[in-house]
Amino acid sequence: MLREKKRGNMSYCENDRNYFRWAMAGIGLFLMAAAESRAEETSAGAATRPLNVIVRPIPAKLMAPQPSAKISRDYLESYYESVRAWGKIVEDQVRPVPRHDDRRYLGLPENVENDVRPTAYAAMALGFLAEYRPPRSEAEKLDHERRRALAVGLLRYLTNSHVTGGGACVNGKPWGNQWQSAMWARAVGMAGWFLWPRLDEKLQVSVARLVEYEADRFIEQPPKSGLINDTGAEENAWNASITALACNMMPSHPRAKAWEESALRYMYNTFSVAADARDSTPGDFGRPVKEWVTTVNAHDDFTVENHGLVHVGYLKNSASMLQENALAWLMSGRKTPAACMHHMPDVFDLLTHCMAWDASPVFFSGNDWKNYHEHCVEIVVYTMLSLLQSDRRAAFLEPTALDWLARQQRTEKGYYNVRRDLEYGGLCATRLIACCMAHGIVDPPPESVSAAEFDRLAAGTRHLVSSKAVVHRTPTKFASFAWAQKRMALSIPRDGSWVIWPHFSSYLGIIDDRDSSKRNALLQDIRVQVRPDGFQVSGTLRRCGGKLIQDFFFASPPGDFTVYIERLRLAEGFRLKSRETGIIGLEYPLGQNERQLHGPWGVLKTEGYGGRSQVRKLSGDWLNIGDAVGFVVRRGNGQKNLIRYHDEAKGEGRVPQLQEWLSLVGEADPSSLAKESWACVVTFLNQPSRQTESWASRIRFAVEGDRATCTNGVETFGVDFSPKPKAEENDESR
Repeated sequence: MLREKKRGNMSYCENDRNYFRWAMAGIGLFLMAAAESRAEETSAGAATRPLNVIVRPIPAKLMAPQPSAKISRDYLESYYESVRAWGKIVEDQVRPVPRHDDRRYLGLPENVENDVRPTAYAAMALGFLAEYRPPRSEAEKLDHERRRALAVGLLRYLTNSHVTGGGACVNGKPWGNQWQSAMWARAVGMAGWFLWPRLDEKLQVSVARLVEYEADRFIEQPPKSGLINDTGAEENAWNASITALACNMMPSHPRAKAWEESALRYMYNTFSVAADARDSTPGDFGRPVKEWVTTVNAHDDFTVENHGLVHVGYLKNSASMLQENALAWLMSGRKTPAACMHHMPDVFDLLTHCMAWDASPVFFSGNDWKNYHEHCVEIVVYTMLSLLQSDRRAAFLEPTALDWLARQQRTEKGYYNVRRDLEYGGLCATRLIACCMAHGIVDPPPESVSAAEFDRLAAGTRHLVSSKAVVHRTPTKFASFAWAQKRMALSIPRDGSWVIWPHFSSYLGIIDDRDSSKRNALLQDIRVQVRPDGFQVSGTLRRCGGKLIQDFFFASPPGDFTVYIERLRLAEGFRLKSRETGIIGLEYPLGQNERQLHGPWGVLKTEGYGGRSQVRKLSGDWLNIGDAVGFVVRRGNGQKNLIRYHDEAKGEGRVPQLQEWLSLVGEADPSSLAKESWACVVTFLNQPSRQTESWASRIRFAVEGDRATCTNGVETFGVDFSPKPKAEENDESR
């Protein structure tokens, strides 16, 4: 029993209690120090152990999955066969390294992006094909052995030529510690992980050392932040890929915890928005989101910018990389972190609202890469959201995208699109490997929504305020207007992304050989009206150094049509050299090289690739493309109209994609254009040519002063281009 004896203001009882606390605290500190000492000894021991011993091999059952659900087995077979078709192309491209018979490479001999990437992707694809055994695979033992030998040769070259290997690429320079080398290293590490039991000890150590080195770069390095023109989203996602791999491939490594924290940090900072700085929602490790996020890489509407565009391509690719990173945790049998899904529901909602019917989102602001059908890039988003989030919309999109990418691959003889290069094909193959393995690991996907239900869920109008765009999707059409760096409108029928491609100057046109972009035109007085079932946008562009004013109006109502009205005002004495407005990008059906253009001239059969480049002049006021979309043109003051078809023979630029186009509004002699010129284009979606011809006599267009109206007999659309008071002007130059 403790007796209370007074000593000053403290009793013996209190003193004894405090002494007990101090003693226990001292013991605790001693135990903590001992534990830390043991941890340091363990870390030191781990660091001194050969790296290949630290690597945890992939469980055998993951490389020979036996899912019970038929749908999962079907997915495995489809993805595997697609990668195998790609593997056949790669096998033929692999070549020996001069003076090193045990090493292999492909592509170009340099040490930078376009050279190392295809070799790293090839190693991953061939390593996967050599070791993976889907339930119904028809690959024979000799196929596996050949691919294994090639993959090992590629690994020897990649590890030796890395900065950790002491060697160099064929050009005499090493690779590694570069802007994008984390992405390449991840593919190398995955190849080594697939082949791990087949590698000799020296090569195992080389692979692990390469992964370790590239992962260490991002322990202290902060994620990139970029909002305007150059988002950091994609870079953060690919840099996270190497640390995500490292912490799961080498979980007992002394820096595994640091790698994992880095991977999470970079993933949280992929689709980071300004509001994240105030977000106290608990995230991974119990830390609130605001403690993970240090950047802003996406607008508040979850769009991103790159290459001077509000870029749907970089949005999709960043999302795909983020989802691909989840595979490392799945392969380790661990719960995928919340970081993998940071703002993914928001991004996916946006992608859904601009989704074409072939399961590839529409580039509503154009695409400088010229690729508009990238199913093999974005499909991993659908796979992971379906399997990890039970998203029934994603479960609907995945088989649709898989079907279309298989069609493209067959059309391009094993390649994934018309680009037909080793780098892009390799990237696609790595995404499909992630899809394949995920279906072998995770339970079957949820039951998908029906096509009708998806169309209902995707329908509606979305005003993307931050990125200056509005998109409108219905079950039967997609329409949009963008006015940021590129100014363009789109009207696409159901299944029409193979009819219309998003020309950078769609509708607003090219005048005196200059487009309507921010670089060439000053935008003033932009007005946007948005409803749940449609939108209207109007504004003014000052073009040709201010000598030409273009007032424009674009409306997308609930029905299967859009209305475009423009007025050109020329400064005194100014004469136009060329005028092509009402521009439409002309696309061809997959695997076909011919279109039919119906008009007052009859039927014009177009040829895609081949023939000779020329501009065909077609007099008339209506046009129908392939019985899919029709256009009726009305001119003010009885002006005769000239349609121009830009018939190209081949693609140009870094991606040889054919880009033919039409200008619906024009005249034979632009220099004779009056001081003021009005035009109207009504676009009818999902319409055969006979109906377009009928509408050509029914559309009415009237101009009175600054006002114009367009009526189709049922609905009337009007616009007033009267000068606005200075206080009401909305000038982007301010």
